[in-house]
Amino acid sequence: MNAHPSVLFTGRPLFVCCEGATIILREGVKLFCTPESNPVIGRARLSMYAMCPGARIVLEKNVGASGICLCAATEVIIGEGTMLGADCVITDTDFHLPEPGWTWNNSFKETSKPVRIGRGCFIGTRAIILKGVTLGDGVVVAAGTVVTRDVPTGHLAFGNPVQIRPLSGKWLRPQIAESLQAIHP
Repeated sequence: MNAHPSVLFTGRPLFVCCEGATIILREGVKLFCTPESNPVIGRARLSMYAMCPGARIVLEKNVGASGICLCAATEVIIGEGTMLGADCVITDTDFHLPEPGWTWNNSFKETSKPVRIGRGCFIGTRAIILKGVTLGDGVVVAAGTVVTRDVPTGHLAFGNPVQIRPLSGKWLRPQIAESLQAIHP
């Protein structure tokens, strides 16, 4: 694990890093792990699992998170300035595949596809982001949403199944509004 000296923890986060895997916490990352730091935290434990050799979890500068669970068999990257709401789950794998005789195997790597979350995103409480998903910059994911497909820059994802709409008003970052205006005048 590689954590910048400015990383802030409250409580006792759980980090599990397989041999040959990496967890990187960049400058200004803030990880909140107790109900005292965020009253919405249910399980009161923030956890990150880099489960296979070569797996990577990267939290870029100024990411904030409360009681989340991140699991990577390949790669989960969280962009600069993104906020991860209490009890959200982000995973790049299905974890198990069925086998003969009513059993299941642990196919972390076999079922894995990288997850990439852009800069300045907001992921709501108890949202779930599943394998292979890419979120553009400034995306807002509503509380409780299950994200199973990519969400473009400057959009809102909500519901289950996920629905996607352009952001507007106070949720649309000015720099994203300008770049979208340049593309679609």
